[in-house]
Amino acid sequence: MVALVGAVRLARPGSPWARRLYARRPRARARAELRAFRHDRRWTRPSRALQDWIGGKPDPRPAHLPDHR
Repeated sequence: MVALVGAVRLARPGSPWARRLYARRPRARARAELRAFRHDRRWTRPSRALQDWIGGKPDPRPAHLPDHR
């Protein structure tokens, strides 16, 4: 139960919970947006590395397809 409450409380700033909770609290909304920005900046690169390791890294340039004339 504690994990569920924590997950809802730490929802993304654009979630229905956050919109309802921060509707009249602009400072709290700004802090939540900053917290989400920092979290995303920190974890985007490791998350992408894990995804590339599992599924394979995409080619840096698209494959050249032969013309069918």
